[in-house]
Amino acid sequence: MAKKKLVFTNNPLFSGPALQERERTGIPYRMIDLGVIDPDPDQPRSSFDEDRLKELSHSIKTYGVLSPVLVRPARSPGRYSLVSGERRIRAAKMAGLKTVPALIDQKDEQSKDRTLAIQLVENLQRADLSPLERAHAIGALQETHKLSIREIADRLSVSKSMVQRSLDILKLPDDLLNALKNGASESKVLLLAKIEDEEIRASYLKDIDSLTRDSLEKGLSKRSTKGPKEELGPDDRRVADEIQRAIGLKVRLTRVSPASEAGKLTIDFYSHEDLQEIYRRLIVETA
Repeated sequence: MAKKKLVFTNNPLFSGPALQERERTGIPYRMIDLGVIDPDPDQPRSSFDEDRLKELSHSIKTYGVLSPVLVRPARSPGRYSLVSGERRIRAAKMAGLKTVPALIDQKDEQSKDRTLAIQLVENLQRADLSPLERAHAIGALQETHKLSIREIADRLSVSKSMVQRSLDILKLPDDLLNALKNGASESKVLLLAKIEDEEIRASYLKDIDSLTRDSLEKGLSKRSTKGPKEELGPDDRRVADEIQRAIGLKVRLTRVSPASEAGKLTIDFYSHEDLQEIYRRLIVETA
């Protein structure tokens, strides 16, 4: 029996992933000239790793574009706006391709937040998306469409805590934002955000790369920035946890001093819908 020869081709019509995507979405699929595809200015990703693009470009030269990009008709006749697949577009250009396989979403009702959500989901699956890029994109989604943390988490299929961390990043002071831009750990930077004194914070920032998260947490616990606070007992922690679970938002419970039973309960909210949800649960449901 003659041995079968495995042949790779640049023709995406023979590409399994491309055909699977077409069957899954039911969206018309065809080859489109790269010159008529415009990048989306609201693309949440602002930078791309050059070495990884070169690797993808080399793969495309050998096997072709194995997964189609997603586009929708632009306002200018004959042109398209890119919804998903900017890495493939860039790598295809590097590989010298003139056309790419594309799924064309003709739905007039396609909204900007749906486009952004598609881009976010695609980018969140990539390990090299920076915390700042993710934070700005999630912040834009919330600001433009007045979504609650729960709604954003549902749309992106991520946890509410991840959404909240991203929104917390947008509130960081400039020194911590710069640390993030320079590659500092997201978890360490958010820990340092608890320090309000700029000089104390700067002393930690100077050595942030060499500090472990554990050593940072221990250092912060010994160096309170808002005066002495009584350690919360198990009952206090249980109450705070139950409130947080009930309303789905971040809750902080603190004691003002060791000698007093007085304290402060803080609930963070990020939209009008969040505030309405707090009102409904605390006022309406208990009336």
